[in-house]
Amino acid sequence: MIQRIQTLLLIIVFGAGLAAFFFPIANFFSSALYTIELGVFGVKEYADYGIDYPDTVLLAVVLGLITILVFVTIFLYKRRMVQVRLIRFNMLLNIVYLGLVFFFYVPELEKLSQVSADYVNEPGIYLSIVSVVFLFLSSRFIMRDEKLVRSANRLR
Repeated sequence: MIQRIQTLLLIIVFGAGLAAFFFPIANFFSSALYTIELGVFGVKEYADYGIDYPDTVLLAVVLGLITILVFVTIFLYKRRMVQVRLIRFNMLLNIVYLGLVFFFYVPELEKLSQVSADYVNEPGIYLSIVSVVFLFLSSRFIMRDEKLVRSANRLR
């Protein structure tokens, strides 16, 4: 059924995935008004210093896969165990996304620009963390439904 609580949670994850495309992930500030902004579609530099930044295509691909997978998962409500497997795979993809951000792109940009990153004021990093939490909760609700259906089958 499409009106279950886990469907609402998956729609929130889908919305967060779409919103993550448009919000920056991290900013890099220096004292000389040197600002770099890391986003899914690339690195924006607000003063041209001629630094060659890494390509962020991998972030866009992983985030796109996460968003498409959640959209597909919403409509698999009749196959609960497949839905749970896809949600767990999506959680893994979200963790890979966060790992790419924290362990590859941000350290690389910090090394290139000699400036530390600021995550606190950027909503892009929170959206993927919210996605992991809501995916976990939707998995729990789906498993609760599966347990209820199996117990009802025993009574027949």
